[in-house]
Amino acid sequence: MLTTILIQTLGLIGWILLLLSYWREDINKLLFLQLISGVFYAFHYYFIGAIEGVFVIIFELFRDFSYYKTDLDKYIFIGTIPIYIIYSLLNFTGLVSIFPCIASIIDGYSLSYNKNSAVIGAIIAEVLWIIYDGLNGSYIGIVTGAIMIVSNIMAMMFERRNNYNKT
Repeated sequence: MLTTILIQTLGLIGWILLLLSYWREDINKLLFLQLISGVFYAFHYYFIGAIEGVFVIIFELFRDFSYYKTDLDKYIFIGTIPIYIIYSLLNFTGLVSIFPCIASIIDGYSLSYNKNSAVIGAIIAEVLWIIYDGLNGSYIGIVTGAIMIVSNIMAMMFERRNNYNKT
C-alpha cells in the first residue's frame, strides 16, 4: 500500500510541475519545468511497469533538452520521427501500446512552434495519455490528465482575454 502511494506520488509531483509549465509566459521556462517533470514521470512509469511510457518520457527528456538548449526545434522534431516509428513498430502489442509515442509526437510538434501551440498540443496528447494511464494503473495520471486538459483550456482563455485587453 505504501509503495503504491509513493509511486502515485511521483506521478503527482511530475504532474504539478507539468501543470505549472503551461502557465509560464516563455517557451524556455515551460521547457525547463517539463524537463524536471519528466524525471518524476519516468520513475513513476518505471515503477508501475509501463515500459512504453518510460521510453517515451526518457526520449522526451532528450528531445526537450535539445529544444531548450538550441533554436533548432523543428529540425530536432523531424529527426525524432524515425525513432518513434521504429520504436512503435518493434514494440507494437496493440493500438494503446503506441499511444505514448503518438502523444509524444503531437507534443513534440506543438512544442517546436510556440507556447499557444504547445498548450493546444498538450490537450490532444493528454487524452491519449489518460487512456494509456487507465490501462496501466496510473490512477493519478487519469485524474491529473483530466485536470491538465481543463487547466490548459483555462490558460488559453486567459491568454486570449489578456491579448484582447491589450488591443
